[in-house]
Amino acid sequence: MNRFFSILVIVLAAYFFQGCASTKSISNSNLSSLYKRGNKLLEPEFDVFHKKHGQTDVHFKVNTKQLLYVRNPADSLYSGKIKISYLLYKHFDSNELIDSASTVLTDVTDSLQSKNLYGKFSLTIPIGNRYILRVKTTDLNRKQETEKLILLDRETPTNRQNFLVLNEKTNLPFFKKYGTEKDSLRVVYNMLLAADEVTVDFYQRDFPVAPPPFAVYKREPFSYEPDSSFTVTTGSDSSFHFTPSKKGFYHFKVDSKSREGLTFYHFDKQFPEIYKVEDMISALRFITSKREYEQLQTAQNKKVAVDSFWIQLADSKKRARELIKTFYNRVQNANYFFTSYKEGWKTDRGIVYLVFGPPEIVYKSSTGESWIYGEENNYLSTTFNFVKMNNPFSDNDYLLKRSPSYKNAWYRAVEKWREGRVSSLDY
Repeated sequence: MNRFFSILVIVLAAYFFQGCASTKSISNSNLSSLYKRGNKLLEPEFDVFHKKHGQTDVHFKVNTKQLLYVRNPADSLYSGKIKISYLLYKHFDSNELIDSASTVLTDVTDSLQSKNLYGKFSLTIPIGNRYILRVKTTDLNRKQETEKLILLDRETPTNRQNFLVLNEKTNLPFFKKYGTEKDSLRVVYNMLLAADEVTVDFYQRDFPVAPPPFAVYKREPFSYEPDSSFTVTTGSDSSFHFTPSKKGFYHFKVDSKSREGLTFYHFDKQFPEIYKVEDMISALRFITSKREYEQLQTAQNKKVAVDSFWIQLADSKKRARELIKTFYNRVQNANYFFTSYKEGWKTDRGIVYLVFGPPEIVYKSSTGESWIYGEENNYLSTTFNFVKMNNPFSDNDYLLKRSPSYKNAWYRAVEKWREGRVSSLDY
């Protein structure tokens, strides 16, 4: 464990201040910044672990290459400064704060070598309810701020936030919900229910890409019968070793009567990025004609075929490179933001993001999201409404309210791609 991690936890425990107040509810706030990466440098990661007696730990990680370090001429040391603040709400529609806190953290170093800074802060919240945590992280040297909304689910002792996945080599939180056979992990359960064994259900499913928003269809019901199942014994510290050896997803349960638990995914090893040319072609299905898509799939040299497709759209290699960067950044961002039980770019939100880009306006509530492209209350604007689904494998599963009325807006957005008129900064 590095020195900064130890100091960081102490500083947070000593200097966080708490209070309750009234403020604007989250559901009335435009949250479009949540889905805009672009050239954003600061992207902290968070992980939630509920402990006994109502305590919840929020772990975080920031890579130093995302921070601006300033050199002090007096001692030649470099310092980075982060401000972390949070607001805790009962739910999206509430404007009453249950808790709030803020602190400034400083890392002083003689080297600008990249490293991860780890820390955590703790909250005491009643068991039996859900809450919304609004966290803002600010690089004070660069004056850049980023925001994250985190659902704190204390309704049951069996849901995913009662587990913590650790990197077995470092004993630090792993943060990601996906990994590969190269990851040696340790899973900890908080023992709110006495459990000597954990059941692991393995699913190896091929989920389809969502159809265009104007295509009205009914999502196929999921078969909860696993492809295989096994049990693991927890140690004296309520933990067990785990390596995701096969592609698919693993669902850990401590209660056989409940579908709730921790789900861990094994996608391609480069995920959330895509490098396989087959995946590059799959993502193009919405901006290609049927004939073009079939030609790409059957081409002898698929990489050359993909490059030729983009050059033909752009009329120049330089412009083609810009379009390729924008398009596949959107694919990666969709995986980053919208992955649930399948890769983010394949989801309802993912395909809209891929074709239209990040929305100008986003409203979130406990039941779903609304995305607006254009000005609010303008009849020329396009609004997509997504319903939050109750999914035991993911709290990030949303279903689009589909309508034939989306057809014209969809094809106009596709035409912008085919005419090479999509901005290189629009992702």
